[in-house]
Amino acid sequence: MDYHTLRKQLHNGQIHEVYFFYGEEKLLQERALKTLEQQILPEGLEDFNKDVLSGAETSPKQIADMAMNLPFMAERRLLIVQGPLPFLSIPKSDKSGQAGVQYLLEYLDAPNPQCTLVFCTDAALGKTGALNKKLQECATLVEFAPLKGKVMESWIAQYVESAGRTIDRQALEYLSSINSFDLQIMEQELQKLLLYRPEDPVITLRHVETIVTKTVEANIFELSDNIGNKKGSAALQTLRDMFYMGESPFKLLGFLNRHFRNLLLVKDYRSMGYNEAEIKEKTKLHPFVIKKSMRQAEQFTTVQLIGALEQLLLIETALKSTSTNGEELLEQFVIELCYLEGK
Repeated sequence: MDYHTLRKQLHNGQIHEVYFFYGEEKLLQERALKTLEQQILPEGLEDFNKDVLSGAETSPKQIADMAMNLPFMAERRLLIVQGPLPFLSIPKSDKSGQAGVQYLLEYLDAPNPQCTLVFCTDAALGKTGALNKKLQECATLVEFAPLKGKVMESWIAQYVESAGRTIDRQALEYLSSINSFDLQIMEQELQKLLLYRPEDPVITLRHVETIVTKTVEANIFELSDNIGNKKGSAALQTLRDMFYMGESPFKLLGFLNRHFRNLLLVKDYRSMGYNEAEIKEKTKLHPFVIKKSMRQAEQFTTVQLIGALEQLLLIETALKSTSTNGEELLEQFVIELCYLEGK
């Protein structure tokens, strides 16, 4: 089950006795817990009917004991166990630990109908161990995976609309293409956008490029633009800005490799007559990335793109086998591309 299915169930009054929340999107986990709290706990009685335990500091027996407590002037209690959850992998050699596991297993066989028990962590349940298997059987598993593509676009659009504004297509595609933002960071960036020029009813790409914190992906596109236009000084400045922000040569090398491979791939498909939609289907790249790549690919010949990838391979080999200065090698890479023959 995902977050959206869970929300529908909760709004329909369908509440289970045991949940296992897992996944990287902490903001969605927090929202789900808040919705559960609103559905279960009477206003003003939250403190009497909600407990939050640390999984790292709580034994399985303590969890079971807490879950057996009865609610106060309410139909249900809410018990949240926050990860990490080391008790899921207690070794069989730990006799006292296994005794606690058995206690929680017995509780899960017949959970208290007046308590909703929620385990929250990053990782999915393992395939071995009695508790993992029991939770697979009896708990409602909810994955909070990173939002991508149309789902991310929908989340952004709804967030902006809830503040009484709208966002245009280009700005929406740009934001949803940023892979390095989780929802917590995305929310912070959207709040900045909403505060910037509040008199403008529509958030545009220009607003986003002005206000949103630049990611490595955005800087790589800017670097490629400058290289393609033979703007050596601007390209070197973008590269040095990334070094200044703490990006390592190895990390940038990976981004550059992927970027120039995408340019070559898009250029090849364009030469075969594929349109934007067909390239998206073939490459599975984000629409915004495809649009930018199509435009940038026109600035390079196929020979130049292959040459760039060969140079990046040589730089990677040098970084792995020698004590060469990675920043200098990447600067040299930029200089050579900006002053290639036939510029």
